[in-house]
Amino acid sequence: MATMKDVSKKAGVSVITVSRVINTPEKVKESTRKKVEKVMKEIGFQPNHTAKALVTNKTRTIHLFHPQVFDTSDPFITKLIGGISCELSHNHYSLLFRKDWDFPYKCDGVIAMGLGKGDDLLLKEKMKVPCVLFGETKGIDWVNVNDVKGAYKMAQYIISQGHTQIGMLVIDSPEPFAEQRFEGYLLALEEHGIPVNLNYIRYTSTLEKDGYQATLDLLTKTDITALFCSTDLIALGAIRAARELGKDIPSEFSVSGYDGVWLDKIAEPQLTTIRQPVFEIGQNLARLLIARIECPDKSVENILYDPEIIIRNSISFNQQQKC
Repeated sequence: MATMKDVSKKAGVSVITVSRVINTPEKVKESTRKKVEKVMKEIGFQPNHTAKALVTNKTRTIHLFHPQVFDTSDPFITKLIGGISCELSHNHYSLLFRKDWDFPYKCDGVIAMGLGKGDDLLLKEKMKVPCVLFGETKGIDWVNVNDVKGAYKMAQYIISQGHTQIGMLVIDSPEPFAEQRFEGYLLALEEHGIPVNLNYIRYTSTLEKDGYQATLDLLTKTDITALFCSTDLIALGAIRAARELGKDIPSEFSVSGYDGVWLDKIAEPQLTTIRQPVFEIGQNLARLLIARIECPDKSVENILYDPEIIIRNSISFNQQQKC
């Protein structure tokens, strides 16, 4: 097994320099650091981060806090966690999942997501370590998406295609994003003078099968010509329901989604959706937390993304618009 002494000998530097490259690379000249790292890779040297953690009193562990059980069938969740894990792994941190407020195991920091209204205050009260939030609150680092704006863009586009009987599948969740997407839909209707018909609204979970059931109910009880789904996954359920009822998409019924993960590309027809940079969001959550751990007194940093509308083939112009 290669040692630091082996690295120092081949790289032509001292063992102390090798140690600095491992522990405080920012203090080593770039050319020297790259030379040492190249030798490490060539001879298969693996730094002992566990030993480093013992010396620095750091666990190299991050807790991902989510008060509900993760829906592993939701590609948004898996892609977000993928981004978090990628950035943490690159910086030699491991990730543990937590769903309760009491943290029995020591960690270096917490990434919190899935919080309901008021939970951000409890979070700040409970956390004794650096924390970053997927969402928005005052006084801590956060990353979020402007969901009101994203939903408004989508509803505006559907209206521009001649639709006024527009249904919506709203996620039944205490998380702010659910209400914000509904708010964007309502703003667009109001701007165009389209009355809100509560019969066109259904609350559902994030599961495909529940999107399917909610759409069956809407299509058998209302005259909607288009449906705005709060996620791509429930949009797949909506498409399945419409087809089962003999409706062609998009010539007879238009469907849109939200998230822009891979589901929108495999849908048939391909789904018009709102795209969020999900993997990048995960990376930035981890990056902000690591920066906070390394520099506890730095100013608070917030990142707000504007989502992008992706127009594909699931929405068509409504030729039978009511006057």
